[in-house]
Amino acid sequence: MKVQQLVEKTTGQFNSVGIPSARLDAELLLAHVVGKGREWVLAHGQDELTEAQTALFEQYVSRRLEREPVCYITNCLEFYGLNFYVDPRVLAPRVETELIAEQAIKHAPKDSTLIDIGTGSGAIAVTVAKHRPDLKITATEVSHDALQVARKNAAQILGAEHMLEFMHADVFDGMEREFDVVVTNLPYVSNDYHDRMKPEVQKEPGIALFGGPGDGLDLYRRFYEQLPKHIKPGSKVFHESDPWQHEELKKLAAQAGLKTILEDYLILGFEKS
Repeated sequence: MKVQQLVEKTTGQFNSVGIPSARLDAELLLAHVVGKGREWVLAHGQDELTEAQTALFEQYVSRRLEREPVCYITNCLEFYGLNFYVDPRVLAPRVETELIAEQAIKHAPKDSTLIDIGTGSGAIAVTVAKHRPDLKITATEVSHDALQVARKNAAQILGAEHMLEFMHADVFDGMEREFDVVVTNLPYVSNDYHDRMKPEVQKEPGIALFGGPGDGLDLYRRFYEQLPKHIKPGSKVFHESDPWQHEELKKLAAQAGLKTILEDYLILGFEKS
């Protein structure tokens, strides 16, 4: 079957189960099968796939029809212009989270220290390390599975000799040092929302999504309880949350001796007084 015919057929299948990005997903999956960019699919509609390529594409389509995220099928997701390996062991990095990396890259003093709490795929820590090789960066994660993915991304993007330090830790547990910059995207979704989430999101690891019942901020409360021992005057903190959680988080930050320096739609920034 020709490329264009496959795209049309698959788009119809995806539409039938309510996938909102039906055509885009069909094109992305087909592009991955042939090892080309999406632009190749758009420009080669009359080309034929081999039998092996067609069979692989059909496998991918079946997985997507089960609402598995495209990035888990292709094991690839772009974040801040870098291609990260992702699979069901880690949360798929969101484009909104790029602002955390951007703020850290911009505000970290030269040759300073930075810690990424709950690094997941390593997206924030690896991105910052790529753009700020002068920084001494530590990345922690409670999930051993996620740490494997983060280490894989660091090796692939930064090289085998990278200096990024990975540690298995729950928030700051076992950590004694102070840092100039603290970044984190801790789970902040309320456990009560699980059944209302999109099918694709339900495929992501709950440990990376849910921050407790009620307002979902249980982990952030632990974070702010432990934070004062790990920062000093001038230290900066950047993290993600839902807008309706901002007021509570600003209160927690103020109790920890921090002032607000950034309030974006999903990102908050603070500085130690």
